[in-house]
Amino acid sequence: MISSDNIGGAITIRFEGDSGDGIISMGKVAARTAARLGYHVYTYSTFLAVVRGGQVTFQLRIGSAPLLSQGDDPDILVALNRKAFTDAGPRVRPGGIILHPSIRDDWPKTGPDVRMIDVPLEELSIRETGSARCKNIVASGILLGLLGFSRREGEDVVREMFGGKEGDIADMNVIALGAGYEYGEQAGDVTDHLRFPVLESCRRLLLSGNEAVALGALVGGVRFFAGYPITPASEIMEWLAAEMPKIGGTMIQAEDEIAALAMCIGASFGGVKSMTATSGPGLSLMIELLALAGMAELPVVVIDVQRAGPSTGMPTKEAQGDLNLAIHGSHGEVPRVVIAPQSVADCFRQTIEAVNIAHRFHIPVIVLSSQSLSHRMQTINLSDLHNVPLFEEPFWKPGVVDEQYKRFMQTPDGMPSCRSIPGMEGGMYRAGGLEHDETGNPNFDPEVRRRMVERRRERMHAIQRAFHEMESGEFDCACRSELGLVSWGATASAVFEALQQLKGEGHTFCHLMPRILWPLPDTTFRHFFASGLKYLFVCELNATRQFAEILRARYTAELIKHGVEVISITKDDGLPFTPGELKTAILKELANRACEPKGM
Repeated sequence: MISSDNIGGAITIRFEGDSGDGIISMGKVAARTAARLGYHVYTYSTFLAVVRGGQVTFQLRIGSAPLLSQGDDPDILVALNRKAFTDAGPRVRPGGIILHPSIRDDWPKTGPDVRMIDVPLEELSIRETGSARCKNIVASGILLGLLGFSRREGEDVVREMFGGKEGDIADMNVIALGAGYEYGEQAGDVTDHLRFPVLESCRRLLLSGNEAVALGALVGGVRFFAGYPITPASEIMEWLAAEMPKIGGTMIQAEDEIAALAMCIGASFGGVKSMTATSGPGLSLMIELLALAGMAELPVVVIDVQRAGPSTGMPTKEAQGDLNLAIHGSHGEVPRVVIAPQSVADCFRQTIEAVNIAHRFHIPVIVLSSQSLSHRMQTINLSDLHNVPLFEEPFWKPGVVDEQYKRFMQTPDGMPSCRSIPGMEGGMYRAGGLEHDETGNPNFDPEVRRRMVERRRERMHAIQRAFHEMESGEFDCACRSELGLVSWGATASAVFEALQQLKGEGHTFCHLMPRILWPLPDTTFRHFFASGLKYLFVCELNATRQFAEILRARYTAELIKHGVEVISITKDDGLPFTPGELKTAILKELANRACEPKGM
């Protein structure tokens, strides 16, 4: 009998093979079918930045309860080449299954009690469709048959996925799925221990992180998007290219990332909510224009889907290395907010929040997604998309027409004054990158400079005060433990599951998972450090411990006062953390300190 992979009786399925074998399509067929049947779905995919060649992996986790991560080792491995069998075979859980084409020489080693099923994928595809091209969909059909999933739902998914292709591709793939399904159904007794109870139909969406960002932009009121294609952010632009015109918006593919942000700033000056999306190399190019948006106080949202760098790095691999760039990247001091969503549903909510914040405080907002989160597919309850507040920016209303409009007037609470948009009578002002006075006219007088610098600083203080009233983390003030854990972005969801595993072994952690990374929620962090912590683990995917170092620098006095040791858990190999990796790393650090304290 297979060991349970987690909460809610979930199973993990790993599809792996060559780049040209259609691994992603194979996994998506299974994922979308499971989602239609009411199951919770969580996927992860990784591939090389080449058209053909190299290994591709699609990991699918299916459960009857909400899922927090992509899981650890697979229960079922669908291996389309020998390398997949060799690399992932030994990791299949005891009692698991490996589906594979015929292997004509020695069998690679596998774990104990693993059932290997030799499946004639190419033969079935050629016999039923006249081509070997559909072998990946045959494999999907075998899997659906083994798990007892609905054949009709699987066929509907295939028709939708391939319906826009030329010729009879959709029909061929439906036939291939059916052939595989019948094969898997006949061998279904080997997967009795993996099958799920039949669920009542439940309306859930299956979205990727990039799709959720694009949907959040539309709901948040964004009506202008300019971008330049870059992996792994391109799907945001592609999705909006199809959907934005339907609601009267505009999508432009610019000649480069600099032009894209410049267009967005221009649209914002005209009163239109605007957004762009890029990855680390593109954000580097945008730095000067981010400063322009900060100086001119024009709201704009930049989505940075992080990837492994530096330079071109590994375009299709996971990393969280852009935090310092997002927070500090500028010449001079530029006010900005940095937000990091933690799940696909959170991508939707935090994109809306970014639009709200940008237009409430008239500043640029950077949203830090990442490769694994952008391509991750996750089921979302429709209720998760409801009741997200929308902020409608109040614009300047002319009073006495001959009174000069002061766009950059000092306010007692640090909040921006209402802005005008072109065409408003009496609302003319200059918006540029030079230091200026209250009307926007360039002014380099030292006293004016001091006032404007202080005005921008007060803006950040006003944002911090506002954030204190907003949800800025997951810290339970009643938690009492010597062990604390902080994480951010895509890593946070795997951390939550690791914490559940650690709790099952008697280790209780207080945790804080901030979504707003800059300005830091000072009050929340100071309460956290004062709660009795002895060890604070900070988990992130970069080699230089960026968030841990920011915490050490900003809260040096508090950490020393309360005797809190900051311990970094990091890696930068292009892959996301799994819960098992995190648990092992944390226990190792505790063992190195010869203490392993438990929750109080």
